[in-house]
Parts: sequence; C-alpha cells; structure tokens
Amino acid sequence: MKRSKSIKLVVMATTSVTLASCSDEPDLEGRVYKTEEECVTDSFVPDEVCAQVISAGKQIHQTSGPRYNTVNLCDEQHGNNSCLFETESGRDFYSPQPSGYFVTGALAGLTGAVASQALMNNIRPVYPERGSRRYYTSGGYYVGSYSGGSWRTYNDAVKTAPKPARVQTRTSVASRGGFGSRSSSGSRGG
Repeated sequence: MKRSKSIKLVVMATTSVTLASCSDEPDLEGRVYKTEEECVTDSFVPDEVCAQVISAGKQIHQTSGPRYNTVNLCDEQHGNNSCLFETESGRDFYSPQPSGYFVTGALAGLTGAVASQALMNNIRPVYPERGSRRYYTSGGYYVGSYSGGSWRTYNDAVKTAPKPARVQTRTSVASRGGFGSRSSSGSRGG
C-alpha cells in the first residue's frame, strides 16, 4: 500500500513540473504607446523615431487591422463606439481604432537611423477585446501588460508578417470564436 501511494506522489509531482515547463506565456517584451508624446516621455526608443513609430503602427493597421461588415459586429468584438466606417478599393467596412502600438525591445537602445530601418518588423497595433482587459494584435496574438509599464507578446506576433485584412462577417467571427479567442484558448494566434 505504501509503495503505490509513493508512486502516485511521484507521478503527480512530475506532472506538475512538466505542466509548468510548458507554459505558454508571452516571451517578447516591449511597450505600448497611444501617442507620440507617450513614446517621447518614456524614452524606451530614441525620441527622433517616436513619430515614425506611431506612423508605422498606423500603416500596419491600414493593411492588417480587423475589419467587419457591420458596425454592430465590430462593436460586439471590440466595445461600443470603438469602430469607424472606412472604405478601401471600393469596399466598405468597419474597423476598431487601435488602443496603441506595441513596440518591441529590439528598438530600445538603437540609434535613430537604425531604429527607423527596423520599425515595420518591431511594431504591431493592439486592439481591445470587448468585455475583458485583454488586447490582441490583428493576427490574434495576446499582448499583456506586466509590471513597470512593460508589455509582452509572443515572438511570432512580430516575426510573422501581418496578413492583409479580410472583411469579417458574423459567420466568420463565429467560426473563429470571436476576436482573440484563438490566442486566449492557449494557442499563439491565428
């Protein structure tokens, strides 16, 4: 009897160690800025690239930000009054405004010229998920706030080039489980 109890304890202990080592926590640190002024005040990146940081984030939003065929669907995913009507290439859609722009730590400490060249690969707009305090990139990668103003996301969130946005319908949103659902269920995005 004692022997089987000790085996159970060993199995339970190894299982918890294994689970702890398979953590799916975000591993890429950075900052989120809403404005150029926030960027300059924080001094995480060179001041001379802060305007470019916001501009690059807006460009990425224009090509890969979430898009919905109705304002109601957009509001359901991102919160009331967070979506604007837009038109591109003759197609109408609604898109949430980014809550800010995630800037990776790879830009920290670089000179202005070098940081300028690396901008597009180190910035991602972040969007709110309605009814929660969670934020995601347009690719569905979770971006979380941690202590000291630091934010984290997954390496894949910036290594993977943003995909051109498609206009989502109620059916496509339901099949995905809602904005950010793939990431919050344990996968790294989609």
